[in-house]
Amino acid sequence: MSKGRVYDYVVVLKNNNRSVMEKTGWMLSFMSLLPISILIYQDPGSFLAYLLLFVVAALMISLYIDKRKDKRPQFLSLLLCIGVGLISVSGNFLLGVLYAIAGISERFLSANIEIGFSDQQIVRKGITTKTYAWNELNNVMIKDDLLTMDFKNNTLLQAYTDDEDDEEYDVEDEEFNDYCRKRLG
Repeated sequence: MSKGRVYDYVVVLKNNNRSVMEKTGWMLSFMSLLPISILIYQDPGSFLAYLLLFVVAALMISLYIDKRKDKRPQFLSLLLCIGVGLISVSGNFLLGVLYAIAGISERFLSANIEIGFSDQQIVRKGITTKTYAWNELNNVMIKDDLLTMDFKNNTLLQAYTDDEDDEEYDVEDEEFNDYCRKRLG
């Protein structure tokens, strides 16, 4: 989770953005074929335009194969390639930068949200990192794959856990709940 820190428990939360990010990635990938095709139409002798089309098609096929193997497709390299390609081949800086930003955003928005529990503190790592002290909480528990963190300021954080990706993060509910009761008590 974090370099240098050791956590007694790490809980990985389900990321509900993944489906939307994947659909957006595919949509942007297919939409990129239009400006690339226009480049080829405008300058049929442009080797770089054909090279860009080939590289984009190869990366799209690679992502499709990953999806068929039940791997989660990550569009960062494809969208960055499209962005850099559009800038260098057509000089369309704005469109290229937008594709690059979309690729970088996809990486951050589809990352796992992890919560690390140690004796001293609780750290939530996602797009931003938030640290909580145990004395800020009334209760913390996992039941039926639902993590509930009840704060003393009447805030409630509830999210489903997702330990499919990594067996190392597999948390036994009762053991985790006992650990949290001891820290809160």
